[in-house]
Amino acid sequence: MQHHASRVALPIDPGLSSEFHTWPLPGYLWPALEKRSQSIFCTEPHLRIHASLTTDIEAWVQRCDGRIVALWLFRRQGSRARVINEVATVGVAETEQFAAALFARYRELDVIELHALHLVHDPGHDADPVECKRSARLWQRATISEDFVLELPATVDDWHASLSARTREKLRQCVRRAQRAEPAISFRLRHDADISERDVRAVLQMSRARMRSKGVSYGMNDSEERRLCALMRERGQLATIEVDGQVRAGLLCTLAGNDVYMHVIAHDPAFDELRLGYLCCVLCIEAAIAQRMQRFHFLWGWYDYKVRLGGKRQALEHALLWRSQLAACRHPWQFAHQQWRTLRAALRERRNARLQAQSVHRAQAATPTAARATLHVH
Repeated sequence: MQHHASRVALPIDPGLSSEFHTWPLPGYLWPALEKRSQSIFCTEPHLRIHASLTTDIEAWVQRCDGRIVALWLFRRQGSRARVINEVATVGVAETEQFAAALFARYRELDVIELHALHLVHDPGHDADPVECKRSARLWQRATISEDFVLELPATVDDWHASLSARTREKLRQCVRRAQRAEPAISFRLRHDADISERDVRAVLQMSRARMRSKGVSYGMNDSEERRLCALMRERGQLATIEVDGQVRAGLLCTLAGNDVYMHVIAHDPAFDELRLGYLCCVLCIEAAIAQRMQRFHFLWGWYDYKVRLGGKRQALEHALLWRSQLAACRHPWQFAHQQWRTLRAALRERRNARLQAQSVHRAQAATPTAARATLHVH
């Protein structure tokens, strides 16, 4: 009797494939984009509230075995394509794959403009400008801002152990001083629809008063405040410290995936000595660890406390990726303006390096450890 072995069909690896989408974009792209970027600035609510969801938006999607591995939103304006993805970590190799697909599809494009992105050679390592120099395409990169990012550990004790002895001692002193001065002090955390616009406005008012007392101009106008209030109702996390039921300090944060983004930190100037804003930030980080969040983003602006609490600076870059050197020659003003950005960025980086060195020097002093004090959390 003759036996025939059954032929088993082996799965075929389709490799990488890519596709373009025009408006209206498929609904499944939004959760995919948030999962890929973990950035509040790449979410549908943020773009919608900031009136950025217009009919000229396009998307490029790259898949591997049917799974989305890259997703870019962009607009085309003449010979330029402007990327909408911002405040996210992306690889140089992925960026060049996107550029190759875009330049091949749209022959009229000369340059791709990227804004406020943390560009890295490998997603697990720091940015590698040398890799861009080796690229077949012409890159121009300039650091325009930064995001101080705290990688959250598994436990609050692990986070405290990672801080300097001096910082730990100052945290304990801050808690004890606040508890002695205001026995009715408490910490509260609210999310989304549980957040009232009145409480958000209270934190914004404290921030405005704080800036005014320092003689510094306030950084938000009325429309920006309204947009932040709307975003807080959809993706917000409001952390407050209350004294006798009154909000005296607060953090306005938003959530994207497993990441927390801090937009505003403020406290009532009448409570300056208690450092309630700083204390509220610490308790908010502890709450994020308890919620098993992955990262806490202090966002831009150099402040010593961000580094002392474990934030690592990630450069956010404005970059131009040209089709070719010939294409760059067709836009001399744009090329020269980016060169000016690069020069300014070098001076700014030198200043930040000096500030970081000073912060490290201050953190070297050690003090004895003691049991960690806590506030009651609602």
